[in-house]
Amino acid sequence: MKNLLKTAVVGAALVASSLAMAQPAMASTFSWNVSDGVISYDDASNKFCVRAYDSEGARSVEVTLTSSSGLKYTITDLNNYYGKPGGTCRYLNNTYSENTSLSATARSYWGERGTWVSRGSKSFTT
Repeated sequence: MKNLLKTAVVGAALVASSLAMAQPAMASTFSWNVSDGVISYDDASNKFCVRAYDSEGARSVEVTLTSSSGLKYTITDLNNYYGKPGGTCRYLNNTYSENTSLSATARSYWGERGTWVSRGSKSFTT
């Protein structure tokens, strides 16, 4: 029974790590949890959203989108602590053309921690 449980745990870990490693989301919808909030992109509507969680004090999530040509665009969302509940969304077709390769670099802030934390990058195509 212990070996079966160990095998199941190792198998689940392998599946989870392989999904985490598969970062590029080529022209598709994704949702990315960045600890203090969530970032999402819906390819059908070309809508990119950033949302800082509305709990546990001050939270903020900032994402900088960078195209392969170097064009940068930053989106920041503040939570209800700042009087701004809900998320911040932008339609990317106003900024980037269809089939543009983008890198989203995220960082987040939580008041109890008192510092900004880098949350990495995710590549995708509009």
